[in-house]
Amino acid sequence: MSRKPINVELRGLKTPRERVWNAILVVGAGGAQFDRDTIQDHCSPMVNWTQVDDYTDDLEKGGFIQRVQGTGTREVLQTALQFTLVKAQGIAPRISAKGEKVTQGSGTESMWRAMKVLGTFDHNDIARAATMGSIVVKPQTAKSYVAHLARAGYLIMVRPSKPGIPAKHRLGKNTGMHAPAITRMKVVFDRNTGQLATLETAQEVCDALE
Repeated sequence: MSRKPINVELRGLKTPRERVWNAILVVGAGGAQFDRDTIQDHCSPMVNWTQVDDYTDDLEKGGFIQRVQGTGTREVLQTALQFTLVKAQGIAPRISAKGEKVTQGSGTESMWRAMKVLGTFDHNDIARAATMGSIVVKPQTAKSYVAHLARAGYLIMVRPSKPGIPAKHRLGKNTGMHAPAITRMKVVFDRNTGQLATLETAQEVCDALE
């Protein structure tokens, strides 16, 4: 049984790192130099200083921006750091504190893409199709994601499960590029539509209080 979406306009929300990156694309256009204060001023909504500082440090290590002026450590700056944009791309780079590409969360995106490619599928099909290169999706992970999306009304069952045989589904609601996310509060958040869909009934929430 699908759950009703919460009617909150959240379409187009961006994470703090996405907002920082979009600001860098603006202030660094045409080879212009910029500093962290300028980046923060162009973030909407504003991103706190620590997040701006951490992400620009990661981007510098990853070779996406380059320091052209300024001296000192992050803790003790002698002159303000100035950067230029070296590698521009539409999507905010997902990199670690060492400047290395990270794959955390990529499995969900890969499963969502697989669902849009495959006609019908069970969770094992999704796990196999979503596993590519450094991205490894375990069958149990795919089973949980499929179950959550089915409950939220994104999938249509075409064959019920039988002992030893998983249910087959097809994608019934392709809302866009971003994979619907399952939050810790058992809510499906879809950035494509800006909707939140609860996965628990009021009775289930009440039952969990005991």
